Amino acid sequence: MGCVMMSREYFIGLARETLFAPRSAAGRILALNLPSQGLWMALVLMTILNAIVYSATIHLSPTSDPTALAMVPPVFLSPLLFSVALGGALVLTVFALTWVGRAMGGLGTLVDVLALITWLQVLRLALQLAVTVLMLIAPFFGGLLVMVAAVWGLVILVAFIDRAHGFGNLVKAAGVLIVVVVGIVIGLSLILGVLGAAVF
Repeated sequence: MGCVMMSREYFIGLARETLFAPRSAAGRILALNLPSQGLWMALVLMTILNAIVYSATIHLSPTSDPTALAMVPPVFLSPLLFSVALGGALVLTVFALTWVGRAMGGLGTLVDVLALITWLQVLRLALQLAVTVLMLIAPFFGGLLVMVAAVWGLVILVAFIDRAHGFGNLVKAAGVLIVVVVGIVIGLSLILGVLGAAVF
């Protein structure tokens, strides 16, 4: 099974299925029955890599200048601080999606949600790399890609929540996401506040 996961064809096929048939893709991921320890390690790795690429994107952006960078919160300019903030938000997301989903009648386990969120972070890294390149050669299209990905990413996440908890109801899955987002925004605000204060 590990070899299957490592193959380029499998990755591309699963990524394509995630984009166009997210609920089916979620089923394939869950069927792998990946161990929780390996998933947590993968999530940490993806968090660190995403933070590095995101920070690099800000510094390499053609529109960046000292004045503009000075307006960006310090946590977004430091890969270390950003990885801590992102990692904290992701862990909260995994637990919150599990707990809220089960409270609303879902059947998903923590490992199920963890597997799906980890896979989304893999795709996020690929997207961030593409955005970094586009920002250097065609900033407009880079910005457009970010907006399209943000919207479609929500659609995929709702489908993943629905499949993980076995709702068979996208509206109910969207309700879980809304409740979780409100809680995460509050939690992330506290984390960013502490990290921002630490910088100064």
